[in-house]
Amino acid sequence: MRLKLDRHMYIINAINSKNLVKVTDLAKEMNVTEMTIRRDLQELEEYGHLIRVHGGAKVKPKNFHQEDNYNKKILLNVEEKIEIAKKAANIIKENETIFIGPGSTTVHLHKFIKDKHINIVTNSITIFEQFKESTNCDLIFIGGRYRAKTKGFVGYFTQENLSKISVNKAFIGINGIDLENIAISDEEEGKCNEIILNNATEKYVLADSTKFFTHAFYSFYKTYNITAIITDTKLDENIKEQYKKVVSIL
Repeated sequence: MRLKLDRHMYIINAINSKNLVKVTDLAKEMNVTEMTIRRDLQELEEYGHLIRVHGGAKVKPKNFHQEDNYNKKILLNVEEKIEIAKKAANIIKENETIFIGPGSTTVHLHKFIKDKHINIVTNSITIFEQFKESTNCDLIFIGGRYRAKTKGFVGYFTQENLSKISVNKAFIGINGIDLENIAISDEEEGKCNEIILNNATEKYVLADSTKFFTHAFYSFYKTYNITAIITDTKLDENIKEQYKKVVSIL
């Protein structure tokens, strides 16, 4: 018999491919009882993955993230983002080299790490402005093509420079996350994130509770390759338990 997580992933992949699945077919394909499949479908519906129908389940319309401009994003879920930044700051140790990506959550890191002696790599003009006068850190700024919606730099030159840099820890913001994929609204920014995550010993995604089960344009990384997702205490416990089967949740 397949493990529950394996069954859930099989069902999710099947429903995304076919749009509609039957209990009888799934039971035969996975060699389990129909009662087991019905319980799986009930759990997956509770987690927001599908909609149960008579004899099976159908795909649930996806909640796609529509990216706002930076000045609007910075005003949303502020308390949650500060909580996340504080958790992230507690992970950062003296004399480490870290990457801080663009976004409306990473911007709150400054108040919690400004007195630490660290090396910071960033492609965010906001992070650069926050730390440029600091005497405690060595700051490396990666330029490129400016993207106003996140106040970050992207594109070929950014990617080329990031590919040559290794860091102890990377902290990035995202627009959406599901059980398998981490996504963002811009392909070039996603590619920059992918490169630096691959070059980081520890990889952290900063995502407030509204980002879970939300989809964005470009999926750039798998959740199971991340060290941890750092989120806020408003995340529903059922959702947290589902994700913890795949990745650590802080």
